Amino acid sequence: MKAIELERAGSPLKIVEKPKPHPRPDGVVIQMKAAPVLSYMQGVISGTLPYMLPPSPFTPGSDLIGTVDEVGSEVFDLEPGTLVHARPQIASRGFFRQADDILIGLTGMAPSSDRVQNTWPDGAYAEYTHYPVDCLTPLDRIAIVEPERLASLMFLAVPYGGFLSAELKLGETVIIGGATGNFGAHAVLVALAIGASRIIPIGRKTSILEKLKTLAPNRIFPVVLNGDVEKDTASMVTAADGFADCYLDITGGGGTEPVLASIRAIKNNGKAVLMGALQEAIQIPYVEIMVRGLTIRGNFMYPPHAPAEISRMIEAGVIDLSVLDISKYPLTEAPAAVADATGKGGLSFNVLTDE
Repeated sequence: MKAIELERAGSPLKIVEKPKPHPRPDGVVIQMKAAPVLSYMQGVISGTLPYMLPPSPFTPGSDLIGTVDEVGSEVFDLEPGTLVHARPQIASRGFFRQADDILIGLTGMAPSSDRVQNTWPDGAYAEYTHYPVDCLTPLDRIAIVEPERLASLMFLAVPYGGFLSAELKLGETVIIGGATGNFGAHAVLVALAIGASRIIPIGRKTSILEKLKTLAPNRIFPVVLNGDVEKDTASMVTAADGFADCYLDITGGGGTEPVLASIRAIKNNGKAVLMGALQEAIQIPYVEIMVRGLTIRGNFMYPPHAPAEISRMIEAGVIDLSVLDISKYPLTEAPAAVADATGKGGLSFNVLTDE
């Protein structure tokens, strides 16, 4: 079978021939139909982003949509031919558990992650892939949807995990930081589906914010940031028609000023959930947070049941995948797909396919 291989950070992607994998007892071999390409994957491959890659040559790529090809001896009730989504997060199951989570095909998350990476080193960019059964969600009820559109499950499930953490409720108002990136823009789709009455996407790319506004002009009120904390806070409060109930930050980079501005734009006893990748320390207004009873919490990824719940929203029509702008590349053009993905944002992204 054909697969994409990365020898180490900084080396070029290669197209190689590898044996088709055989499933471990708790594993499933999947025929890849569509695998989304992260906008920052080039940084991972080049080593610019210091991710914890597997120590040996491996196949990159995190999530995928595909059909079950073969199952391990300990996998039941999952038939060959079943359409599935594969999520990348997995950890060991030891009783005396030490943190060792990984994102398959992308990065380790702790010093002990190498022991899990050694077991599950290869990701989505191959004709056939091998994932733990715990990572799979059957999608038979929405199998009519094109696989490349279902590949957006990655971008939808991550912010959905943040909204679950924030306990976003029907009719509430939410500020979405980093809304011009892929995850932030898809967060707008999820907030619409959950039933947020007023959604405030914030960012600096006016064109993307304007496109998001067209999804629901009576519920989406974007704010273009200018870097002045007081002015940005005031703009968000105005857009929200008062202080917002919660704030989800999923910013990929940049300064921390929008975080402070957004925290100050949520109401007393409101919640802020941090899911982005900012590297700078945030200046926390201690007394203000204490007096106003604000909750600030971090959240990584999403619970295992999230993709199934997202798929039901797609089936019900409350998440409309027709608004996505997707560029398809065959697996053999993975290097070009990765290079072209750099800088993409909003509801526009690249997908590798089996065609």
